[in-house]
Amino acid sequence: MSQTLFLVISSLGLVAAVGTILARNLVHAALYLVAFFFIVACQFVLLEAEFLAAIQVLVYIGAVAILLMFGIMLTRNIQGDDTTTVAPGWTMPALVAGLGLFIMLGFGINNHVGLRDRADWSATVNRPSIVTREGEAPSPRAVAINNMGLAVGYELMTRFVVPFEVAGLLLTVALVGAIALAHREGEDEPARLGAQATARHGSTEPSSSNVQAGLNGSRSEPLSSPSK
Repeated sequence: MSQTLFLVISSLGLVAAVGTILARNLVHAALYLVAFFFIVACQFVLLEAEFLAAIQVLVYIGAVAILLMFGIMLTRNIQGDDTTTVAPGWTMPALVAGLGLFIMLGFGINNHVGLRDRADWSATVNRPSIVTREGEAPSPRAVAINNMGLAVGYELMTRFVVPFEVAGLLLTVALVGAIALAHREGEDEPARLGAQATARHGSTEPSSSNVQAGLNGSRSEPLSSPSK
């Protein structure tokens, strides 16, 4: 039953991921991304990691996705008129590379290729940790921790404190870069809108200055007397 649920949820996740990539409307792409985040939370529930599922919903759906949608609506053209197209020569290599990566990850995860017994798991013996190898007695700290939130917090602040700090630094850099790009594009917004209006309506329609000049010229002409 659990395997069937895993396959169904994974299929929905693939559909949401493909929809995120192929959607031309940026708001629709953001909604597909929200659906993908929710499906990842469902996978955490299947793995009995309820705390991670709650964090996935609160952080990614409640904060990141909503912030992304507001950013799209405030700084971008949501209809996708300015969407850049990928060169046709890169389509097939990208598909082959993605398929190869998917097969490699699936084969490695399914058959435990890579780490296996060659990994050094001595950390579970010499210092407290919740990570244990199959068939190995857990450390006293792992036995004492019966709360998933406490376990994740302990691991983040001990074994994974450096990746945790690096991730925070990268997020800060990304935020500063996004602000800089939005500010730079905002300065060129009037020129871009003018170019779009010219491209849509063409040069056949009279501009407002020409219309005003014509009105002024017609007003300055004297009225001719009617012919008798």
